[in-house]
Amino acid sequence: MKHLRFTEQHLAEAAELLAAQSEQYLNDFPVLPAHIADRERAFTFLSALLKKAEEKGVVMLEKDRMIGYMLGYYDQNVFFGRHVWVPYGGLALSEADEYQQLRTLYAAAGDNWIQDGVLNHYLVCPAIQEWQRAAFSLSFGQEQAYAVASSTEEQLEKLLPQGITIREVQPADANQLAASGHWIAAHLNAAPVWEPVPQRHMAEVRPGYAELADDDTSTTWVALDGEQLVAYVAIYTVDIGAIHYLGTPKAVHFAVAATHPDYRKRGIGRVLFTHILNVAHQQGYEQVFTDWRTTNLEADRYWPTFGFNPFAYRLLRRVNPTYKPFAG
Repeated sequence: MKHLRFTEQHLAEAAELLAAQSEQYLNDFPVLPAHIADRERAFTFLSALLKKAEEKGVVMLEKDRMIGYMLGYYDQNVFFGRHVWVPYGGLALSEADEYQQLRTLYAAAGDNWIQDGVLNHYLVCPAIQEWQRAAFSLSFGQEQAYAVASSTEEQLEKLLPQGITIREVQPADANQLAASGHWIAAHLNAAPVWEPVPQRHMAEVRPGYAELADDDTSTTWVALDGEQLVAYVAIYTVDIGAIHYLGTPKAVHFAVAATHPDYRKRGIGRVLFTHILNVAHQQGYEQVFTDWRTTNLEADRYWPTFGFNPFAYRLLRRVNPTYKPFAG
């Protein structure tokens, strides 16, 4: 068994491996877009990912036959710091001894990342038990669930509590939406998520909430108590293009949803979200994607009740920041 840098010469064989793997995966997650099993689509995706990754990945060969690859790109933001990101589709393995394949493949790829001084390693890992077991043995931890639900059937909507109404967002709602921008952040700041939210980040995202009031790329509905905005939910068409392996015009992403703390546990959010699922159905979408922190206990219990089934998880390995190669 040997490991080589992932280069253009490996694209065709890697696409075959990814498409075959995806075809098997669709048996367990048939709601996912069927195009992920298409060889040409896999080749186009991997070509775009390789270009973005600048050959930061590794292929694993056995008797000159590819049995796996791991391909990610470097990035940096306020939450993840400098990191490498292996997206869904950035990892593929043959069916033989996946546990050991993933472990040895990560050792080879991760060593290249470490040599570049990149110590935060993110892996969007398909919900394959043996893959997750291997990743956990490598000191990866689970952070985020990525889930999908079907929107091909209309959902039964329940009655709202007395005095509460819902409607599509209006431009006049901009100020209230901006003022509510901290609801999600405050919730994620609590136990056991403990996600720090820098004030400068809140200052940057509040205008984004205001823009939902008049945004032709998203669909937003709000719940009101009189004129007071007490809940909101927004969906938008998922990202499409070569680099987005799961992207399809037939899918929407459930982007944000929040309820005022004083109005929670009254069924308002459930009615509002069920309604926007029906809006997605009426608009002709077939899938709804979303994601949540698995340490967000309420979300982890709540969203599966709408039919969301986690198909992948974001895993994180943080290498000790004081690490340096042993100099002897």
